[in-house]
Formats: sequence, structure tokens, C-alpha cells
Amino acid sequence: MRIALFLAGWLGVFSLLPNTALADDDDASSSAVQTKQASPNADSEILQLDQAGQKLAGIQTQTLAEVRQTPEFTAYGTVLNPEPLLNIRQQFLAASAQQDSAQARYSEAAQNLNRTRDLHQQDIVSTRRLQEQQAIWQADKANLASNSYQQQLIAANSRLVWGDTLSNWFTKTQDKNATQLLEHRAQLLQITLPANSRLDPGVNVIHIHERGQRQTAQPAALISAAPQVDPVSQGPRYFFKCADCRLPFGTHITAWIPEGGQANSGVNIPQPALVWHLGQAFVFIKTDAEHFNRRALKQYSSNSQGYFVAGDLRPGEEIVTTGAQTLLSQQLKSLIPDEDKD
Repeated sequence: MRIALFLAGWLGVFSLLPNTALADDDDASSSAVQTKQASPNADSEILQLDQAGQKLAGIQTQTLAEVRQTPEFTAYGTVLNPEPLLNIRQQFLAASAQQDSAQARYSEAAQNLNRTRDLHQQDIVSTRRLQEQQAIWQADKANLASNSYQQQLIAANSRLVWGDTLSNWFTKTQDKNATQLLEHRAQLLQITLPANSRLDPGVNVIHIHERGQRQTAQPAALISAAPQVDPVSQGPRYFFKCADCRLPFGTHITAWIPEGGQANSGVNIPQPALVWHLGQAFVFIKTDAEHFNRRALKQYSSNSQGYFVAGDLRPGEEIVTTGAQTLLSQQLKSLIPDEDKD
């Protein structure tokens, strides 16, 4: 019995030895892979990753080039329905047609009056007939003046609301800008600037987007200043025309307005290059073949290329454009103490 128990214990010990050795081998292999992929230096902002690890992580970089960008500020606006302008156009063109008709009647009455006056001088027609023709001429003259005043009134009311430029577009018989807006080949925008601000005299083009995405914003051309300020904010309003917009009427939009002054020097970085940790924006700079430095960005602004950075990055530096999030995850993972990884 004792011999049997001894043999069973002896066999059990040796049956456990291969599994224990195998587990130790797996841990050592895993540790070797992690060390090969990324090993942090004494500086926690620096990450080491060999060429094989970079290829596995899909790391891509680009060299930064200096650019100049005009500062911008944000404003908000709305896509306007041009129906009120269409009504003005219809009223003005109807009044114009009546004016033409009244002008034709007045011209005919003037000719008849001259002919009747000549006949009266030759005693061919009576004085009564001359007086009747004069009365017709006076009535047609008054009708012509009335129609002219009606046109002027429609145009004046339009300028009070829409300004000179839009009023001129929609009170012409043919105007390509009015036709584009009415045929929905362009859209009319109203942008409200912050109070106590104004559009710089040199600004003719702004960029707008309905979801506030600067990278995909579309250009809009200045039409004119609006005659009325915003009744709530007291900010000045401006009319713009967006040739590429196809938005529903009433859509609220964000606008980026160039500021006056000199352009700032900096660099453009693509949107995927930016990563966030604890509310702070970072980028990774490739300092040599296998080392990456995580750098915080204090100030950046969105633009059509991604982000514009002035001061925190220098032209000529090599920035990670693809795989930055992978680098951040690996760097944060390497900072976890060994006893917390179990």
C-alpha cells in the first residue's frame, strides 16, 4: 500500500513538470514580443518601436511643411428661402408691365392731342373735341406717373429688407444670379456676426458647414451687408451665395470668417494625426528610425486640411499620420505596473 502511494505521488510530480515548463516558456515568449514591439525609455513620452512593429501597426508619417493661414472666427447663420424675393420680383415685373402699357397709352394720347390741336387750328375740329383729347392725355399721363411710383415703391421696400444688390438682382427682367437662386442652383445664406464685430473689407469668401465641420466646409461668396441687424444679439448680418450648397431652407449653419491682419505661420496636420488622452490633444513625432515622441498641442484650429498648428510643431519634423492611436495605446499600456497586468 505504501509502495503504491509512493509511486502515484512520484508520477504526479513528473506529470506536472512539462505543463509548468510550457507555461514559463509562453510567458517568456509573450514578454519578448512586447519588448520587441515597444519598450519605453526613462522618458515616459518617448516610445521605442522597431521596424517590424511599425509595419505591423501600420505606422505612416509625413514631413511637416510651413504654411500661412489667416486667422478665423466663428459665426452662425441660416439658409434662406428666396420666396419673398420671388414675390418682390413678380410684383415689380407686373408693375413694369403696367408701366409699359401706360407708357404706350400716354404716347398714343400725346400723338392724338397734337393731331387734334393741328386740326383745331385749321378749324376742322371743334374746341370741345380738343378739350376731350386733352382730358384723355392728362388721364394717361397721371396713370403713367402712378405706375412709375408703384415700381419705385416696390424697389424701395425691397432695399429696406434685402439691400441694394439683391434688390437689383430680383427687379431685373433677366439676371443670372436671381435665376440661380430661384432654380436652386445656388443658395442664399444669412450670416450673423457677433455683436460689435464687422466683416473685414477685404473678405469676399467665407466657408460654411451645416454640422460645424471645418474640414469639409464649402465656400460662400459675399453678396452684401444686410440692412437690419439681428434683433436678439444686435450683431450685423450679411448675405452670401453658396454655389455648391443643396441644403433645406431654414438649416442652421456654422461659418468661418477670416479676420483682418497678417497671416500666421504654422503647419497643417491631417485629422487622424491628433489623439486625445485625459482631455489633452497629442501628436507623435518620429525622432529617429525606432523612436517616437508624444507631444502635447496647446493650440490648434480646424481647417480644410485637418488642423492648423502654430508654435507647437516645427516645419521639417516627421509626424505620425496613421497609427497614432495604436502608439498611444501601447505607450499607456507600457506604463501600467507589472503587478496590475494580471
